Amino acid sequence: MLFDADLLEHIRLVAREGDLSGEERDIAEILEMHPEFAEIWNDPGKDPARPLEIDGQMVNPFVHVALHLIVGRQIRQGIPAEVKKAYLHLVERGEGEHEALHALMGWYGKLYFESVRKSDSFDESRYVQGLAFL
Repeated sequence: MLFDADLLEHIRLVAREGDLSGEERDIAEILEMHPEFAEIWNDPGKDPARPLEIDGQMVNPFVHVALHLIVGRQIRQGIPAEVKKAYLHLVERGEGEHEALHALMGWYGKLYFESVRKSDSFDESRYVQGLAFL
């Protein structure tokens, strides 16, 4: 499922009716976790793909939600297994669940965008190796 402006509008409509399932429900839950993005999600005149500054960091709301979906799915499915292990380790160490997820998303995103810039494939072995250091 491609997370884009059309899907966002669809989720807005379906969420009002309270009948979300699957990835739509996952996206709606992610949107609820991020009230700092509410103004963007709820205003069709705003571009949710445009980066904005939040707590001193530039964040692209669309990319952020996409990373939540990707890494969240990896944790739930245990693929690769090291992702769930790293997540549980971070939580056991005292990180909140959301913060632990963000740590994993940061590492995944770093490697993903490096591969895009280099026009290279995603290095899953480097991803898995780096998880041990989080």
